[in-house]
Amino acid sequence: MNDKYQSFGLEDQVAIVTGASQGIGRTLALALAEAGAHIALVSRTQPALEEVATEIDSMGRQSLVLPTDISDVSQIRDMVDKTQTHFGKIDILVNNAAWTVTAPALDVSEEEWDKTIDSSLKSVFFLCQAVAPMMIEQGNGHIVNMGSTFGEVTFKTRSVYAAAKAGVHHLTRALANEWSAKGVHVNAIGPCVTETPTRREIFERPGYKEWALGQMLPIGRWAQPEDFIGATLFLCSSLSDMVVGHVLMVDGGWIIH
Repeated sequence: MNDKYQSFGLEDQVAIVTGASQGIGRTLALALAEAGAHIALVSRTQPALEEVATEIDSMGRQSLVLPTDISDVSQIRDMVDKTQTHFGKIDILVNNAAWTVTAPALDVSEEEWDKTIDSSLKSVFFLCQAVAPMMIEQGNGHIVNMGSTFGEVTFKTRSVYAAAKAGVHHLTRALANEWSAKGVHVNAIGPCVTETPTRREIFERPGYKEWALGQMLPIGRWAQPEDFIGATLFLCSSLSDMVVGHVLMVDGGWIIH
């Protein structure tokens, strides 16, 4: 195993990562495994999860593939039960999965609203609720919710996603307020627009690159999934135990304007 992450002390811990089949989730699942954790891989697409599991297994870590629709609370609870049964504990939850609609507010349908809120906010609450009892019983656990710059600033055509991610940010603070004294550390990461296959359409819009890189990203480049590894490992480790209910913006300076 590459030892560059060993100082984060995740050896033989058990992590659930949602949205683990591609993009940021896949990258974080592999990084947590490299840091020593065993990983329960969650998304809807089993073949892609199997590929990630093969990489984790090659590191000498254990993986568990759990195809799950996280908008369905019964499936969330079943997935968490299977993880606990298989590994005997859950130390880390990374709530990465989400879905978004991009449309003017007047054009958003009820179905699109419900799908965004269910996948991006409701699921976060019920995943946290499902793992918290065993973390409290253990006396320790780390939850990292994936927020967004849209949880802090708004843009046209992203009203529903902004509402969902603002909810994730405040939910993170609320749960930390309830659970931190019981050993459950709840924090969030706030990414900016990240170069992943699912976001390719955004980057190809006329003028978007010039606007974003010229005006919104002081760092002058797109975020890559690897940019969130350091923040995630920190918030999943004992090094962050005094960090409570914090949204760590990893956004290239997007919200400092």
